[in-house]
Amino acid sequence: MGTLILLALLKAFTVVVMLGLNIAGLLTWADRRQRAVIQDSIGPNRAVAFLPAHVVKALVGAPAVLVAGAVIALQLVAPPDAGGRTARAVVLSQLFILVGWLTLLGIGGAVRTRGVRSSFDAWVASAGDPRKFVYLGFAAHGVTALLGLSLRGTEIGRTLRDFGYGAGAFLLAGAVLGGAVYTIVHLRGDTVGLRVAGLLHPAADGLKSVFKEDFVPPNADKFLHGLAPMISLFPALVVMAVVPFGDTLCFGVGANDTLDLGRLAAYVPRDGVCSEGAVKLQALDLNVGILYFFALAGTGIVGAALAGWASNNKFSLLGGLRAASQMVSYEVTLGLTIVGCIMIYGTVRLDEMVRWQVEHGWGIFVQPFAFVLFLTAAIAESKRIPFDMPEGESEIVAGYYTEYSGMKFAMFFFAEYVAIVTASALVVVLFLGGWHVPFLDRAGLHVAVGGSVLFSQPLPHAVVILLGFLGFVLKVVGMCWVQLTIRWTLPRFRYDQLMQLGWRKLLPASLLNILVTALVVLALQQASGTVQSALRTLGDATHALVAALGLVGAIAFFRLLLSPARKRRFLETSAARYAASRGGTRSATMQA
Repeated sequence: MGTLILLALLKAFTVVVMLGLNIAGLLTWADRRQRAVIQDSIGPNRAVAFLPAHVVKALVGAPAVLVAGAVIALQLVAPPDAGGRTARAVVLSQLFILVGWLTLLGIGGAVRTRGVRSSFDAWVASAGDPRKFVYLGFAAHGVTALLGLSLRGTEIGRTLRDFGYGAGAFLLAGAVLGGAVYTIVHLRGDTVGLRVAGLLHPAADGLKSVFKEDFVPPNADKFLHGLAPMISLFPALVVMAVVPFGDTLCFGVGANDTLDLGRLAAYVPRDGVCSEGAVKLQALDLNVGILYFFALAGTGIVGAALAGWASNNKFSLLGGLRAASQMVSYEVTLGLTIVGCIMIYGTVRLDEMVRWQVEHGWGIFVQPFAFVLFLTAAIAESKRIPFDMPEGESEIVAGYYTEYSGMKFAMFFFAEYVAIVTASALVVVLFLGGWHVPFLDRAGLHVAVGGSVLFSQPLPHAVVILLGFLGFVLKVVGMCWVQLTIRWTLPRFRYDQLMQLGWRKLLPASLLNILVTALVVLALQQASGTVQSALRTLGDATHALVAALGLVGAIAFFRLLLSPARKRRFLETSAARYAASRGGTRSATMQA
């Protein structure tokens, strides 16, 4: 019983705190960064923490020593079996290459900023652009992977495996310690200013909110005024509990049928499910998962309405009325859109929906129209641009939280970002395959289209689960970024346009989607075996398409990150263009 309670707490912590709160906190930083890029404003890079140099050295050196010691201890104390030697050799060699090129990239950037201070700096500077280390690192990753696959089962391959297994841990530990030692040696001055790419700014804002005055209007209902922000934030957090963030973990079973957390299955069959020792990566495994989601998410309407009424402010009341009517309107579309997915998947359990997509194809291919409708309604539910009428600054000041300050305002503010994460997670589960990575099943990598198996590579159970979890997180972050981009690129609707879009456009479209889905499902139930086989092949083809698009997208993303920044000057008026054509404007020294 104690083990089960511990696992439940760990899963709840992972999905609510690690995913919900942490991604929402990062979104506050990313939102300002995106605004700074699109609107040419100041980004969140002003907060800085000045720490003594010896403290910074300890913060750099201690984790490096712990990581290096843990890697070497794992190698010496817990040797794997024959099958695990290959997996550990691959992991250690790839991690060594990753840490190596990341360290060289950081050193190259520092050398370009502060200049050469040592012979090693001179060697790094001789390489030129630090981005070359990234290209070399990717090349090393690819070459080692290809060598391992092509030489698998040969004598040379076994020799390389033994070398990677025997020396990989020490090379990785040396790379980690080397980067830490270089950083410690080259720290100058008594204090070091840490900005962490602007990530301290959201933390400073949160800390500042704690010490701000908690203002309550004189004629407000104090109890409801304080309760409203809690009602808005709480549902946005707890609905994440039913979202599955990974596949089932398979542990061993000890005496009295208790879980043995120290015996994680090494390998799991492709179609096998562990009947004993199974732990679903889902905080709440409910048989009405999607219904629970809507039941709790709908209570957020109460928070906005209470905030508007309890503040005793006409602008707040207008904002509360707008929020309530808007959220009710678009929740109708959200619910009706889900009906089409339930008809296809044949279940209301979110984990079973993901498994259907693993076997047949992602929901975005079987319900593309529902994906567009659901995403639009979900963005409207978060009450952000272009659907931010309840908080329209140019019309009703700040809407339903005009009379809020301090942590109460921060709770309303943060609830919007948590709602973005929650909506993105639900979109990923319903339409983007959840934790599924194309051609990655429970046994490992299995590339097959139809009946033709193109490639197959068994992977340890822990690696498969970790890759699925990372895939889920990346999908959620990608959907959050889409919503941030929409916020800073689209103009605000008028309120009548908002309501017409919900009731006269999205609602009929969602009903039409249900009708078409029902007809297609009935037709497929009567289809022949040839059609069913063709659909399975088509599902495999969609996985191949997703894999290809993901590869192209990853390459384009890294090219964007590695491309040098180019600042262009835009002349927006005819007077500015005329002045530029005449050689620019002239300025003289000001005189009294």
